[in-house]
Amino acid sequence: MTNYPSVTQDKYIIRMPDGLRDRIREKAEANRRSMNAEIVALLEEHYPPKTPETVQEPGARILLWLAKRIRRQEPKPGSTRDRRAQMYESIAAEIITRADAIDRSAKERGRD
Repeated sequence: MTNYPSVTQDKYIIRMPDGLRDRIREKAEANRRSMNAEIVALLEEHYPPKTPETVQEPGARILLWLAKRIRRQEPKPGSTRDRRAQMYESIAAEIITRADAIDRSAKERGRD
């Protein structure tokens, strides 16, 4: 997880079944991290970011490749290099989302 101010991060409120919050809290304490960090770690594990190898869209592949090269040097969270990698990943995600929407629309219309 990145160490950016919380005001710049996405937020999402969830409702949990009875007892789940306590189980998360216990696991977070065992892992010596906050509940939020525990939840984010679990989500990251189950929803890993796309990698250049798994993306078909050429523009997104290039941006993800650039971000991966930047991250290999382990930039400090919030540094210019880290923010640049984050920007490349964000733009790549937008390209992937829009390309998928175009593909779905074409399939619905019977075109390819």
